[in-house]
Formats: sequence, C-alpha cells, structure tokens
Amino acid sequence: MSDSNHPTTPVVSVLVVNWNTRDLLRRCLTSLAALDEADELEVIVVDNGSSDGSATMLGHEFPDILRIENDENLGFTRAINQAYERSTGDFVLMLNSDTVVRHGTIRSCWTFLQENSRVGALGCQLRNEDGSEQSTCFRFPSLFGLLMTSTRLAQTFPEHPVLNWDRYGGRRWGGPSEVDVVMGSYLLVRRAAIPSPSLLDDAYFMYAEETDLCRRLRDAGWTVMFLPQLSITHVGQASSKTMAQLAWSDEAKKRGILRFLYTWRGAAVAWMASVIMLAGMLPRVAGWAMLDLRRSLRARAPRRHHLLRARGLRLHLDLLAQPERVLEPWRGPE
Repeated sequence: MSDSNHPTTPVVSVLVVNWNTRDLLRRCLTSLAALDEADELEVIVVDNGSSDGSATMLGHEFPDILRIENDENLGFTRAINQAYERSTGDFVLMLNSDTVVRHGTIRSCWTFLQENSRVGALGCQLRNEDGSEQSTCFRFPSLFGLLMTSTRLAQTFPEHPVLNWDRYGGRRWGGPSEVDVVMGSYLLVRRAAIPSPSLLDDAYFMYAEETDLCRRLRDAGWTVMFLPQLSITHVGQASSKTMAQLAWSDEAKKRGILRFLYTWRGAAVAWMASVIMLAGMLPRVAGWAMLDLRRSLRARAPRRHHLLRARGLRLHLDLLAQPERVLEPWRGPE
C-alpha cells in the first residue's frame, strides 16, 4: 500500500469515505493491503466525523494511509472531493468502506482502461456476502423508470426487460458492456476524463452523484463500461442502520434523483417525477402510520424518527409548489 516513502507514482488512487463503519472499514483496508497490486495503489480515507472510534482505529492500525478527518458529516461528495484533491494516480477509484476487494480486480480494471482509450469509467459486479449478485448498473433516471419503481412493478418483476428497464432487467451480461451508470460503490475513473476540477458535483449530498458524473463523462464523449466478469463484495447501506438514518437516507436518494432530473431534463420533468414519487407513496401512508403507532406504543413514547416516510411526503409537497427548491443546498439530517 502506498505510503510517503514509496518511490513510484501510484497507478490508482483509492478514495474511501467513512462514517461510523469502523469494523467494515478495517476489513476493506485489510483487503486492499493484501492485494498483489497493493504497492501500486494510493489509499486515501476521509472520516466524516464518525463517533465510533474509526479515526482512532485508522491511526493505530493503518498509520501509513493518508487520512483526512472532518469534524462533521460533510456528505459523500464533499468528502470524495477532499480525497480527490490529494490524490495523484492516473486512475481514481471511488470505493465504499463496506466492501471487500478481491485479488486482481483493480489491476484488471485499470488494464482495461489502459487498453481502451475512449472508456472514461468502469465498474465491476457487486456481490452480497453470500456471493449472490447485487444490482450494479442502471440507466439514467427517467419518468418511465420512476413510474415502474413507484408502482412496485420493477421490484415485483426484476427480470422483466420492460418493467425493470431502469435496472437492465433480464439482461444477461456476456462480457464488458457499455451502460449508462455504474454504482459508485466501486467506480474506477480515468483522471484525464474527469470534466471538472472536482471529481463530483458536491451539490449532491449523497446518492445520484455517480449518475451525474457518468452523464458528464458521456456528454464529453467518453463511455462507461460494466465488467461483469470481475467482482467485489459489498455489504450495502452500512451507514444507515437506525430508523432516523434510514429516513434521511431515503430523502437523500429522492433529492439526488430529482436534482439530476432538474439539472439534465428541466423543471417540468423534475416536477412530474415528484408527482410520480408522491403518488406511489400515498397508498402506503395508512400502513406506515399504523406501523409508526405500533413502534411508538412498544417504546411507550412517541418518536419522531419512527415517521420514516414523513420527510419524503413533506419534500414532495414542497416541490409541487416550488420545484426549483430541489436545487437548494441540503446537508443531510437535521
């Protein structure tokens, strides 16, 4: 693993953002250190004000890794951009802290980029800990895709090529394939292709930031590829454990999608997207209210964070009147 005494310029700068995932972060960094290509990697970890001892663990167990410690949770995009400013590799890998990287995966990916000069970014297959496949790549957000998701048709028929069109439903990946977007959990980007001084648009707090990046790459003439023959392990939503965290994570996803649509498709499309999302939520409001009441009674006290979808309802109602509000700065949980 690259350190201050390493004589060569790293091939890949690995950027990892951590927020209260100490044990998973340790496993991720240990997997990177064990790679055959470890000496050609530069690993930069940004800790976003964790309260679980992550920063102390990093200092004690991985003293040679470049680390940046924030006093608060600045969000994924701002933290990634902090790491990107310090990076030096020809290729930049966004890697989630809840991943385990397999031998040869990073080397094979950067070799693919070296051999294919018009590919700006790529990703590999994400797998659950039991080896099963996760949904790894998807199309740019659209009203049709949101309609299928909001009506639960996409989730009910995940292999249907039309109903789950947004996630390439039923697609059999025979080899390297061009796609719209690859999940930011593992996204290797050619530094020369990055179309702005920052890697990501930090107007996104978290979620949809890789979608925006892939769109900017495509508009600049680069392609984004998915390499299904390579894989890593990904836990998923490791930082969103409590009801309160799930609530603002859900809001961040909605805000990210709507901001993307407003930016790239205009206010009218973003407004329609908000209507679709809201319509999909309304039939389930009564059920959520009953569950919230049941949790509160069990806890013997009302708890605001049990209202998991209340934030989403408020968001959509606000945007129906003023869709441009999705462009307002949002810095996570209140």
